[in-house]
Amino acid sequence: MERHPGGGESSDQEEKKSPSAAADYMKNFKNIIAPGNEASMTREFNPQVAYEFEKYLNPQKLKQHVLKSDKLRSIMEHYAKESGQPIKQLERQARAIIDEIGLERNMAIIRWCGIAITAIGKRICDGFYVNSASMANVRKDMGKCPVLYLPSHRSYMDFILMSYICYYYDIEIPGIAAGMDFHSMFGMGTMLRKTGAFFMRRSFSNDELYWDIFREYMYALVANYHIGVEFFIEGTRSRNFKALVPKIGLLSMALLPYFTGEVPDVMIVPVSVAYERVLEEQLFVYELLGVPKPKESTKGFFKALKIIDERFGKMFLDFGEPISVKEFFGHDSGQRMQRAGVGGHLQKLNRQEVELVKQLANEIIYQQQRRIVISTFNLLSLYYASQLYAQKNVNIDELSRGVLHLKRIFEQLGAHVSTTPSSIKTDIIDAVEIHSNILHFVAAKLQFTPMAAKQLAEKIDVRRMKAHALCPQTMAVAVPMLALQLYINPCMFWLARPAYLLLAALKEQRNQENQLSTADTISYDASLSALHSHVTTMDALFQHEFIIESNREAAEFETHLQLLLDERVVEVEKSGRIRVQNNECSHVILAALAPFLCLYYQLVVTLRKIPLDFEFSNKDLLVRVQQHVEQLLQQPGGSASHVHPYCLALDNLNIAIYALIQRGYILKCKDSGQMKIAGTPGKCLQELELQLLEYCQLMPFAQYSTAANQQAQFHIAKL
Repeated sequence: MERHPGGGESSDQEEKKSPSAAADYMKNFKNIIAPGNEASMTREFNPQVAYEFEKYLNPQKLKQHVLKSDKLRSIMEHYAKESGQPIKQLERQARAIIDEIGLERNMAIIRWCGIAITAIGKRICDGFYVNSASMANVRKDMGKCPVLYLPSHRSYMDFILMSYICYYYDIEIPGIAAGMDFHSMFGMGTMLRKTGAFFMRRSFSNDELYWDIFREYMYALVANYHIGVEFFIEGTRSRNFKALVPKIGLLSMALLPYFTGEVPDVMIVPVSVAYERVLEEQLFVYELLGVPKPKESTKGFFKALKIIDERFGKMFLDFGEPISVKEFFGHDSGQRMQRAGVGGHLQKLNRQEVELVKQLANEIIYQQQRRIVISTFNLLSLYYASQLYAQKNVNIDELSRGVLHLKRIFEQLGAHVSTTPSSIKTDIIDAVEIHSNILHFVAAKLQFTPMAAKQLAEKIDVRRMKAHALCPQTMAVAVPMLALQLYINPCMFWLARPAYLLLAALKEQRNQENQLSTADTISYDASLSALHSHVTTMDALFQHEFIIESNREAAEFETHLQLLLDERVVEVEKSGRIRVQNNECSHVILAALAPFLCLYYQLVVTLRKIPLDFEFSNKDLLVRVQQHVEQLLQQPGGSASHVHPYCLALDNLNIAIYALIQRGYILKCKDSGQMKIAGTPGKCLQELELQLLEYCQLMPFAQYSTAANQQAQFHIAKL
């Protein structure tokens, strides 16, 4: 198992592979629903358990184990004393809560679901591709301690795929944390429970009894049960296909048996799930623009089955190197607190333990992102966007060359890319066909697929929009561009810091030009130090946008600088003189960051219009930003500078608002949720606006949205 307690040795350097090694890595992926590879759903199931015991509990006995435990008895006595309620009444409440939470297991339903998943998968997908080598690596370490499976979360398909794959490889299907949204679905809640789901409320609110009982159930599931536990550390699906800031609540609960000394270790398996096309893609785009999320229901589930007439390409699933919690934390058994007999209401992690869990959570997110497979459409989207900014039309020959160039860059950085050079044109045509709702070829040139504003107006009830009621024309421009951006976003794990470095080089080049005019001296070491300082500044600004914290900054700085040197983007002379070349590689890297710079800039511009003493809610601010951006996008010919339809995306605006709160630019009242501009010295929004504007002006594109807006508006006019 991997040890990486904040920057030690890991397999990361080994993952920077040569092109041949990268191709060999992708050969480990096996299509488990290809003819002849399918799992038999009627075979005897004798799985490898996650944690071996002499005697195994079943789901009902697990519940009884929790209800009869000394810890729960201590909890009941505590609440009886606090509330004055009889113990018997509290015990009935506890039993009802356990029944609401607890998982069950019915192999007949599991087999039936497996048959259905195989049939639907064959119809809508080009395959479920699983890294069989990484799965074997996980399996060999099982049995000695509890196992936590922590997948990335981009789709509801994630937990379905995990259970299916565990069955396929004869591994015990884990208990899966699911939200109460599914519990209330007629028939579906029961089916999910019987396939291993245990349910948790989205918010425990002030129900301390529920909190403690859920914590005790999770404790027992990890320490006393044999199947392993699966949950999503991001807490929810990422609608923008980027990693979200990890939530440590469930992870802290799951690690409590380790901190109490009841289990010797916990094995954490980061799981990376990637989709050529996400099933909820269109739904996510609308939600980002403010269309309310439809409530989960059985009727909605069957309505969603119309997707069986569409194509979604390949799905990839990879398993990271298992992380030993004991090794990551550097603990020995004598260092851990012996508190296994303490009641749930007293079991709290101390500050040091919470900090360790946060470091581990960031490492899990980092490892998830490292193994997410980059598809041909991810690279195509990235390249096409860069050409849009440069106001160039591209044909399939130019796309082929550009995608292969990006494949080489990403593999140099350590990414796993599914593109096959020998069939590049076929791959591109296939990718565009799968995503024909976003892009299509017209006269051999790639273009956005037009959306009719009239149809959008009929489809969307603007009165129910979460923020500003965007007009249909704005929606028609924004929907295809946001959809395209969703497939660029997985690339940002690899490109964010190279983009910071490139912007730093552009800024330093300009500074040096000014210094030379005043006869100031520069040096090689000083130039590198200045670049590193600029990158650190941007890292801090976007730390909640791109979750890439890993304590590997120094090594990654060297890797990214070498990439820019190899691609002839940046040159650092021995004298310290920095030169930046405006070439295709620099365009792609900067184009990837441009929408995020635009969003933060327009948010700050909007905030600057609000009086210092004026209080506002989060929704008020979202409405103001969307109104401001819509006005800019509606300017004739897309003439506004430093604006992009991505500035309308509510999830990303919320991330940016949170970042400004965390950095002290916005003050938020914990009780009321109301906000106001900070008047704190050193937290001047005007300075931040000028800093962001400077970064925007360093871009080689004068008007980021011009070409895309003009193309979209042209199609709307035709419709």
